[in-house]
Amino acid sequence: MALGLNNNGLSAEFITFGRAALAGALSLMYLFFSRKKIPNIKFIFNISIIAFSLTVGFPLFLSLGLIHSTSTHAAVILTLMPLMTAIFASFYFKQKVSFGFWICAVIGCIVVIIYTLIHGQTEDGIVELSYPDILFFISVVAGAVGYVFGAKLTKTMGSVDVISWALVLALPFHFILAIYYFPIKEIPMISWLGFLYTALFSQWIGFFAWYKALDLGGTVRISQIQLLMPFLTFIFSIILLGETLDFLTIFFSTAIICLIYFSRKMSIRKI
Repeated sequence: MALGLNNNGLSAEFITFGRAALAGALSLMYLFFSRKKIPNIKFIFNISIIAFSLTVGFPLFLSLGLIHSTSTHAAVILTLMPLMTAIFASFYFKQKVSFGFWICAVIGCIVVIIYTLIHGQTEDGIVELSYPDILFFISVVAGAVGYVFGAKLTKTMGSVDVISWALVLALPFHFILAIYYFPIKEIPMISWLGFLYTALFSQWIGFFAWYKALDLGGTVRISQIQLLMPFLTFIFSIILLGETLDFLTIFFSTAIICLIYFSRKMSIRKI
């Protein structure tokens, strides 16, 4: 919605830095009026990783990919997020997962790659990974890294404070770039509404519950809830954007969901 149905809305760059700047300003107000203490210097590195991953890496590459693709197509690739999050979390939190878990996860990854290659087939019959798909894969890795580092800090700082401090730390950077990329043309109201949603919910409020859930239920397991995202994306893409679904998209999405559902049944324990 923010990009515009025919890419006649906001630019991917302004969406990325503008939404982070707005969420950062709200975060600054929250931290100031709540009289929150400045985080310990030892947390700055983790906060910086979160800021770069979740306020630049994930939204920027996702938005750039959506210029050349559809939300429904991107949603299928984003089902890799639980796998990437589980991989990073298992090493970062030293969690030992069962062999069956990895089998399901790897097969799920292969299924997604097959889907992208089929959809990336050219008119000449050449199968290749498209430019938007590469951007989506980068956004998946960036998002997973941010989730893992955020889940770690939530144990000591609290879910609201983690994302708020990350946004405030990067606020000067985002504010300057938001001004630089501010649109000079007339933008449809629907794009501004989409932008406000990404700033208020996707970039800020949504993390309150998400980081808390990762802390309470374990990053490896809770990350699998993201498998609901493609189906919700399908619904809203059809309602709000008028996009359509094909059989392959539904089939591959269902296959991936089933695989990672079974992976949640596998044992996970601390090393």
